[in-house]
This record gives sequence, C-alpha cells and structure tokens, in this order.
Amino acid sequence: MQHRFQRRYNFPELVRTKGAINIGNGVWIGDNVTILPGVEIANGAVIGAGSIVTKSIPPYSIAVGNPAKVIKKRFSDQIIEQLQEINWWDWSEEKIKNNRRFFETDFSQIKKDEMFMINKVIVD
Repeated sequence: MQHRFQRRYNFPELVRTKGAINIGNGVWIGDNVTILPGVEIANGAVIGAGSIVTKSIPPYSIAVGNPAKVIKKRFSDQIIEQLQEINWWDWSEEKIKNNRRFFETDFSQIKKDEMFMINKVIVD
C-alpha cells in the first residue's frame, strides 16, 4: 500500500541531478571519496582519500580535500597530451605484454623542457 504522502508528492520529479558521474581510465580513487553528480574524473587522475569531488578533475591530476582541489599534475603537459593520444587502455592484451618497457617508464622523472616521445617506447 502506498503512503498518502508519497502519492501526493512525487519525489522522483523533485530530485534534480547535474548528470552522470564519468570516471576515466587508470583513475585512482581513495577510500571514503564522495563524487557529486555531473562530475568527470578524467583519465589518470588521482583522488585522495576522504575527498569530496564537486567539480571535474583534469587528466593526470592529483586532487584532494573538501572540496577536492587539484594540487599538482602527475606529469608534464607534454607527457599528458601524449598519454591521452595513445589510449593504452584500449590496447590488446598482447600489445600490453609487448610494451612492458612503456609501463615501467617513470614519466614523472622526465623534465618539463626535455623532449620525450612516448611513441619511441611503444612497440606495435
């Protein structure tokens, strides 16, 4: 039996949302994180434990706090752009196995002004 209050006030129509939550590939999300509707957490982002994500987080950024704020990028803009272009998360299992060197590369150690081409590391 439906309660009279529920019939009179249709709650689903009153609920407003800003949209779906979209989480990219290779994202790390800590414990007890709250992500609000309409937020996108882009590829490679890291969200610190206990954070409340109220706005979208850019690719390969580290965000923490309440509200979550980007405190730094994981890599240089050049490396981030290249990682976004190669879409390694869409590779076949065989290609991933053949590119062990790529996954062992510490991209954070590459200096911002140093020219580095990820494609030189990748084996087709």
